[in-house]
Amino acid sequence: MNVINRIILFFYALAFGAVSLLVIALYTRIFSDAQVWNEFLYLCSRWETLAVAIVVLICSLYLWLQSISSHSNEVTANEAVIVQGKMGQVRISLMALKNMADKIAVSTAGVRDVKVRIKMTKAATKDKTLIPSFKLRLVVSETYNIVTISDDIRYRLNDYLSKYIGIENTKIEIDVKSISDNPSEGKRHIV
Repeated sequence: MNVINRIILFFYALAFGAVSLLVIALYTRIFSDAQVWNEFLYLCSRWETLAVAIVVLICSLYLWLQSISSHSNEVTANEAVIVQGKMGQVRISLMALKNMADKIAVSTAGVRDVKVRIKMTKAATKDKTLIPSFKLRLVVSETYNIVTISDDIRYRLNDYLSKYIGIENTKIEIDVKSISDNPSEGKRHIV
């Protein structure tokens, strides 16, 4: 969950907490019915009440859409691939796989910059197990063949996943977002 969603959820929870306290106060008859009704009518006649209601509705719709969204580009540290070994299961975090894919792509000749996204998808097998799916966005050099770079990255990544982790037939999508020989800012290169 990103920072904006956490902030919205924080204020949303505070608002519902305040409404819960109000309902408790009304149920215990701390305030008289006439006083509550008078204040309610006053609040309903104010434009500020309508503005707050619209903001709460927008926040509700936003959080609802986020909750039903099926795609998330963020990889969290607790997400993992479970691989069955001879002595039991092994959990390999998606962050570790993401870092490994990043290192493989950056070490490929002609790759200037890379952004890796990873998510779990259902395999094409009968048991529909979840396997990692990679999406790499590359900035490549002008002097290298893009198809060769792409094939090299796919081959090395598939080889690593099958040989060292035991994951077969992984989907690897490569997008070239730029062709440039300008040095990338703040990105490491493996020599």
